[in-house]
Amino acid sequence: MLCPSCGADARESSKYCPACGSSLVRTVAEADEYIGKTLAKKYRVEALIGEGGMGKVYRSRQLVLDKPVVLKVLRQSLLSDERTVARFQREAKAASRLNHPNSISILDFGQAEDGALFIAMEFVPGEDLHQLLVREWPLPEARVIRIVSQVLSALSDAHGAGVIHRDLKPENIMVEQRRNETDFVKVLDFGIAKITDSSGEDGPALTRAGFVCGTPEYMSPEQARGASLDHRSDLYAVGVLLYQLVTGLLPFESDSAVGFATKHLTEEPPPPSKRRPEARISVGMERLILRALSKDPDDRPANAEAFKAELHALEVRERRRAEPAPRRSAAAAAPMASPVLAPLPRRGTGGSHLATQPRAFTDWGSTEATVRAVPEIIQTTPNPMPSSDKLEEASAPIARDTGGGLHFFKLLTLALVLAAGVMAYFYFFNGSTQATPYSIPKNAPVPQKEDARTQGPDPYRPLYDQEIPPAARDEAKSREAELEGDRQFQHGSLGMTATQYKLAFQYNPTPALSLKLGEVYWQQEHPGEARAWWSRHLRDARTSAARPYIEEQLKSVATANP
Repeated sequence: MLCPSCGADARESSKYCPACGSSLVRTVAEADEYIGKTLAKKYRVEALIGEGGMGKVYRSRQLVLDKPVVLKVLRQSLLSDERTVARFQREAKAASRLNHPNSISILDFGQAEDGALFIAMEFVPGEDLHQLLVREWPLPEARVIRIVSQVLSALSDAHGAGVIHRDLKPENIMVEQRRNETDFVKVLDFGIAKITDSSGEDGPALTRAGFVCGTPEYMSPEQARGASLDHRSDLYAVGVLLYQLVTGLLPFESDSAVGFATKHLTEEPPPPSKRRPEARISVGMERLILRALSKDPDDRPANAEAFKAELHALEVRERRRAEPAPRRSAAAAAPMASPVLAPLPRRGTGGSHLATQPRAFTDWGSTEATVRAVPEIIQTTPNPMPSSDKLEEASAPIARDTGGGLHFFKLLTLALVLAAGVMAYFYFFNGSTQATPYSIPKNAPVPQKEDARTQGPDPYRPLYDQEIPPAARDEAKSREAELEGDRQFQHGSLGMTATQYKLAFQYNPTPALSLKLGEVYWQQEHPGEARAWWSRHLRDARTSAARPYIEEQLKSVATANP
């Protein structure tokens, strides 16, 4: 039924005009002349679907294939209007050019026995986008993007075939809920489509100069002026469609077609977020909508594919923003449980090393040479050590005196060195064939050799020069000893730190432990022991990132002791 006030299609079941709101007084309708009849001996008409200014739309059945179809039949009263007949034929021709899943498929074009022209189209179950919007608004942004992307895909195919729709609106978009694909879109009604190729087969122009056709609420400014159109006019209509889908409102309000056209020509649309502050509209979506509604076609997206790409980029961005941030593991949160090998703490400038509290060891420090030493070893150690500066005076056996308390430790260190020399001299002249880090009585029994596959550390050889058989290893005990070494280091006890790290090494000789032991002995100012452990580290990890740091430190020792 057509509204008597504004002439809009009021649909058969509505009590009020959807365009102007006027009450509709319905009379008992006469039986439709086509329902129950067969047209062109091929299509049996079953029910009236809708009615418009040019004709009626029926659900029908193709008899040969027993397949549901849609018949659009031109009104008998318009058959004498050449221009209307030509436009109806052009709709069939324009739609037949299209071969896209999101465009309606034209099956046939013909003339009934009484002379009526008809177009047979595929039947699309579902509802139009206007009905869906009224019933389900607000729609999630992801759903809006999914629907409009399919509309743009259909338009891209049409524009590529030289067809401009010119009447894109929610009523011309069908949405079908398929079993494996929700919101499947079909773009309908190419009744006023413009074919832009230059083949000349259309004959005389079907639209007079300055004549405006289309739906005023969705017209581009150039369409409202009656100017020449290209594909960007359809993209403006998509902008209006997006605006309506995210806000539930049109960008402009008016009570007349002229009012709508004037606003499209002269006014800037208010931002969607201001029209509906309660709606969840992303910043990116709002910017894209306002671009599509630009008065200048050059400021809109270049084409339908570019428009669709921008929508998909928005979807990806919003999805990433909605994803929860990855939770930090306990290892990453707790420094001592992290898999990152951090350096030793900075040494104090004065006082006893035992009294020096290590700094927070979250990184190497921007000026430390050791910052280059960690990347590969980081992945090999189960727990970290706190950070430290490199020794700036490693060549000197004893650090400069920076306080009275340090004199005592200097003398103590010197005494220990002298004692070690005396012990080495004693063992050398008592038949010992090699120096060892262990104190072994002269008459102690020689340990019996065990099976080479299971024997533990050899007490007659330095630990850094030994291979621990896999059968003799115990990662759990190694881990326990290493953690204890870390705790001792935090308390400033370097001697106990070295003992625990060496015990851990006996159970599991990893490159990370040899690197730690080298650093501990370096801080204890034992460059020879540090060199031995670092050499073991470089032997086990030939591509170690610690190599430049180690070589730099050992080079300073060689320079100081030519």
